[in-house]
Amino acid sequence: MGQVIRDSGKRLERLIENFLIYAQIELLGADAQKASALRQKQTPSPARLIEAHALHQANAARRADDLALDLADQPVPMSEDYLGKVVDELVQNAFKFSDPGRRVSVSLAGVPKAVTLSVTDQGRGFSTEHITKVGAYMQFERKIQEQQGLGLGLVIAKRLTELHGGTLSIQSERGSTTTVTVKLPKAAGS
Repeated sequence: MGQVIRDSGKRLERLIENFLIYAQIELLGADAQKASALRQKQTPSPARLIEAHALHQANAARRADDLALDLADQPVPMSEDYLGKVVDELVQNAFKFSDPGRRVSVSLAGVPKAVTLSVTDQGRGFSTEHITKVGAYMQFERKIQEQQGLGLGLVIAKRLTELHGGTLSIQSERGSTTTVTVKLPKAAGS
């Protein structure tokens, strides 16, 4: 009983945190000067940070053995705090919407003029219609599948990516594989 109460408290804490972060992101996006300053920050060696956040989410899901990492230590043009938040949201979703024993892969790679962070799971997947409707407070198939939260995690990751001059894309096969890719312009000087 105590564990259930603790877990519920943690979910509530995360929900409140996400509300506050979402509000902060929207305010930053409305202020061109603050958004420009935000784009000046970077994480020069993100591999350890990404590994720590991904492993934390895997352990929280009790699925550390399902996590696969392929991380090139490529500078990322985003602060450590925001990069950690993006990783947390994407990896937590990957574990939440896939079954134990199914691999969740996290990769960071440099491509010409950009750096990509990809999270792939072998879970429920998205329909094309759902991908186009991703946004705040959007949840899909809630009547079919029990879900916690309000659907803010993916939109927070998307908005943070956009504020840093990047894109977040989703490729998914219904009932099979989903890959969420964050593509950011290369950090200055890399």
